[in-house]
Amino acid sequence: MNGTNVDRLLEKLETTLLSGKKQMFSNMYLIDVNKCLAIIQQIKSELPQDLAEAKVILRNCEKLKEEAAIEADGIIAAAQEHARTLVDENAIRQESERQAEELVKKAGAYADGLVEQSYNQVNNMYLEVENVMRNMLQQVMESRDSLFVSDDGQGQSSQDMPQMPSNMPQNR
Repeated sequence: MNGTNVDRLLEKLETTLLSGKKQMFSNMYLIDVNKCLAIIQQIKSELPQDLAEAKVILRNCEKLKEEAAIEADGIIAAAQEHARTLVDENAIRQESERQAEELVKKAGAYADGLVEQSYNQVNNMYLEVENVMRNMLQQVMESRDSLFVSDDGQGQSSQDMPQMPSNMPQNR
């Protein structure tokens, strides 16, 4: 997973935002918007890689489930063959069937556990990506809001603020 690249880019964005020049007699800073937007674009390009890795894990999970089902079928077939050889004695045959059923249940429970574990892992990856994106958006919004705070502590009205480009999401 490229979490380290995303983390590095987030740190770079934070450094860029904090390295802006302070305006004289004001709490406002001048920042290079194009540089910040370029870093955000790099972060966005890293996220699809994380999602692709999650899809690979999900495919591997499905393959493991199929392999477990094949193994379970083999176990069932072996147990059934063993049971046929013991048909003459009813008690032995019944014990063999019980063991075969137990093995089938165990194999099914094992396969189900693998599937659930894989789904949980994929879900956690999606949650991590979502949290990173939320944090990035929060940082960008806080940085943007801090640009419009004046010395008297009162911000400009939203009418006085410059508008974000139309291709940027606005969650305000």
